Amino acid sequence: MLSSGIAITMLIVSVITVITTGYYVITLLREVFIKKRVFNFHGKSGILTLVLAAMLLVGIAYCLYNAPYVLFSGVSWLYIIQWGPTTLIYAVLCLAVVVPLIILYYLLNFFFPKENDKPYFMTIVLSIISAIGNSIVVFLVNHALNMSNTNESRTAATESGIYLYYILGIALFTICALVVRKKLIDITSDIIYEKRMEIIDKILETSYEEIEKIEDGSIQAVLNNDTEAISSFVNSFVNGLTGILTLITCYIYLGTQNFWGMFCSLLIVAVAVFLFLAVSSKAELKYQQNRDIQNTFFKHIEDMVRGFKELSISRRKKCEFKKDIAISCEEYKQTRREGDTMFLGVAMMGEVLYIAVIGIILFIFPLIFPLLSNATMRNYIVVYLYMGGIINQEVYLVPGLIRILVSYKRINSFISGLHSDADHRNGAVAGFEPELAAVSDTGMDGTAAAGIQNLVIELKDVCYRYEGDAEETFVMGPVNLRFESGEITFISGGNGSGKSTLAKILTGLYTPCSGEIRLNERSVDSSELQKYFTVIFSDYYLFDKMYGVDYEQSRQKAEAYLEKLKIRSQVQMEDGRINPGQLSTGQRKRLALVMSYLEDREIFLFDEWAADQDPEFRRFFYKDLLRELKEAGKMIIAITHDEKYFEYADQHIKMEYGNIVV
Repeated sequence: MLSSGIAITMLIVSVITVITTGYYVITLLREVFIKKRVFNFHGKSGILTLVLAAMLLVGIAYCLYNAPYVLFSGVSWLYIIQWGPTTLIYAVLCLAVVVPLIILYYLLNFFFPKENDKPYFMTIVLSIISAIGNSIVVFLVNHALNMSNTNESRTAATESGIYLYYILGIALFTICALVVRKKLIDITSDIIYEKRMEIIDKILETSYEEIEKIEDGSIQAVLNNDTEAISSFVNSFVNGLTGILTLITCYIYLGTQNFWGMFCSLLIVAVAVFLFLAVSSKAELKYQQNRDIQNTFFKHIEDMVRGFKELSISRRKKCEFKKDIAISCEEYKQTRREGDTMFLGVAMMGEVLYIAVIGIILFIFPLIFPLLSNATMRNYIVVYLYMGGIINQEVYLVPGLIRILVSYKRINSFISGLHSDADHRNGAVAGFEPELAAVSDTGMDGTAAAGIQNLVIELKDVCYRYEGDAEETFVMGPVNLRFESGEITFISGGNGSGKSTLAKILTGLYTPCSGEIRLNERSVDSSELQKYFTVIFSDYYLFDKMYGVDYEQSRQKAEAYLEKLKIRSQVQMEDGRINPGQLSTGQRKRLALVMSYLEDREIFLFDEWAADQDPEFRRFFYKDLLRELKEAGKMIIAITHDEKYFEYADQHIKMEYGNIVV
């Protein structure tokens, strides 16, 4: 009865495997036919693969053919067919079909690779074969010990030729495990890349207003820690699957020895698993807290790097900062310790229960099952000793899987919390694509922005509100303004007067709460204005590459501008990359001005550009540079406090408390 049950189980598993593998083989052949896959022999690697596949097939065929002789002391297949066991017949027939089909699929997949292919099915199948090979080893150890004990000869197992099956089991386990781990390296690298690019694309699609609201350090934590954690899922899953399949195979083997013995021992293991699942939910909360603290820790790192000058000057500030970062490190350590400790207690209990199973087999089984033979008890003990390492591996995978789950939830929460720039602006074209860089200078009608003259921007009753506590709410507007090409506009005002807010509205970084923005008598979305602006904000960031600029076409112009602004000797440019060296703040702003020149947009906006310049370049900025841009037909908007140069403006706007007073 038991033998029939195992035979039916093997038959069902084999049929499912054949159907699944056959489906993937047909799919692969179809992709070869439509040229989605291209033949690649891989040179020496291809020859080695063919040789190993041939050796494996020959070895398996030989072992299957000689199975009755080796396993049943020299009997023939005719004897097995007539007298049984039928389990062996079913096993050999299933393996004779399944193994060649899987090897065929692997060879097709290897020699006809597909770009960006994700070989999840092959990875899982090879993990199954690796688990089977792993199980074969322990079964044969038991069988060899029993043969030697029964025949009272230490060489009985060797003389039977069972060592060939032992070698085959090791070969299956080793070769498949090696291939699987190589595939895991590729899959893991792809997962990290794709997940990071998904997050980066989402960030770049998001409006500036949304990014401003994100907690400091959370972007770094998501892109670094969480994606790395997610990438380990495949490795954990495959290792866990291999271990589980090995355990299942071992329990089936124990069931053939004594079903109720297998059931009792499995029940004890199930208790340990239940305890683990109960603790997992509590430990997940600790890991959630641990992940929150990571955001704070990354913020402290950013503060340390950006504020290093201030920390270096003030010893008291440095000490207080060190105390805060130490607190966040301590909290991180404590929450992780508590989560790991929860698992540790249950893990130890699981190990104790596992050892208890061996004790029960030794001392209780003889009382419960008086007919249980010494050979069967020995088989149970050997298999359980072998399974101990696998059980521990499965147990210690759980904390890692919980961390992966926490990171997965964090990534999804982060992505869902971001709203695309298009959604935020109510109508802008959605999606970030690399091709945007090539068309970003193009207007909605397809006309090049740099070729459009006489632009007129009008703000009609534009308002913007910073949402916050009642005491912190700031409202700018309503504002009514007009800007024209060939005109210089100065914007002045004290801190908090609304100058920067107005600049961000003009450049499309902020979307007005109400009012209308018009471009050449046409109502436009604020994002449309970005195509015409080149901006140097007071807190500008200078990239080390000339993004958005064709370096080869602009090289001579760049050299001339660097010379004109007297930073040529300090700045190195090569293949579009910039090495600014040790530049002062004023010199870095001059380099930013060069980048602005090269973009050559229709509208230039400068936010306190001259504030860090010496008198010579401050005078040059107002008297020469702005005049040159004006004569070139550009629209110039400059936020400035230099009253000495207000006379050079065609329009002067003064702001106080969010309103225009002049």
